[in-house]
Amino acid sequence: MNNREFFNSLAYKWDEMCHHDDKKIRKILQLSDIEKGSKILDIGTGTGILISYLLEKSPSKLVAVDISENMIEVAREKYKKENVEFVVSDIMNFNEGRYDYIFIYSAYPHFKDKEKLFEHLYKLLNEKSREVDEIESTFATNTILHTHLLEFPPYCGFSTIIFRCMIKNK
Repeated sequence: MNNREFFNSLAYKWDEMCHHDDKKIRKILQLSDIEKGSKILDIGTGTGILISYLLEKSPSKLVAVDISENMIEVAREKYKKENVEFVVSDIMNFNEGRYDYIFIYSAYPHFKDKEKLFEHLYKLLNEKSREVDEIESTFATNTILHTHLLEFPPYCGFSTIIFRCMIKNK
C-alpha cells in the first residue's frame, strides 16, 4: 500500500483517530512569525488540521495540498466558506505559484528523498522569502532542516517543518 492509498483508507476517520495539541500548534505558528497578507502553502494538509490556525494569520492566499483525494475531500467539507484553495497532488509535481511560507505539518516522515523535497520547495518560495545571497539551496535547506528538527520534535513530539529562507546578505 502506498502513501496515497494508506491516507485515502483512513481519511474519513482521521480526525477521530488523531489528537493535535492546540498549544503546540500555536507555539509552532508563533515561532514562524507569519506576516499578515502572506501567501502560504500547506503541504500534506490531510484533513486540514493547520488551516484554521493559518487563517487566523490573515493570509492573502492559502493553498492546501495533499496526495490523498479523500483527505482533501474531508478538509474541503470542513472549510467550505473559507478562502482556501485545495489541490490533490504529489507536492513533487506541484509547481503552481510562489509562497512566503511553506508548512509541512506531521507529514515530513512520509517523504523519502528529503533533499529533493527541499530543492523543490525552495523553487516554490517567492523572491522575498528566498533572500539568499550566493548560498546553495542545499546549504539553506540543510540549515533549516537542522534548526527545525532540533527545535520542534523535543518540544512537540512530531515533525513540523516551516520552510522560509531567512539568510540575508549583510
